[in-house]
Amino acid sequence: MYKQLIEQAEKYLKSLNTGDNIAEQLKNMMADLMASGEANADAACRSLLLSRRTLQRRLKAERTSFQKVLQEVRADLAIRYLSDIRLKSLDIAMLLGYSNICSFTTAFKSWYDMPPAEYRQKFLLLP
Repeated sequence: MYKQLIEQAEKYLKSLNTGDNIAEQLKNMMADLMASGEANADAACRSLLLSRRTLQRRLKAERTSFQKVLQEVRADLAIRYLSDIRLKSLDIAMLLGYSNICSFTTAFKSWYDMPPAEYRQKFLLLP
């Protein structure tokens, strides 16, 4: 019995050390998942080797959710993509997993209080 308790305690401590911040791990992999067209919770769970419920529970413990992490990654990537003048807004919308430009524009406005074209004009194409 003692040996089993020790093994379980060691396993628990090891899991604490390897899974420092699941939200950060998720953010780091989301760009790759978006590029492959699989920016969804199931693909993230496969990549993290976690069940969907475990991912939800761990994100909740960090006071976040899959959707919040996804939106943060999309907001960050949108700015990066907008800095590439070769990409049109429609291209960026598709890269971020939006089905149309209207959805992307609405989301962008909610993040930065202006449409992507205005953001690009004001902050990225200054002479």
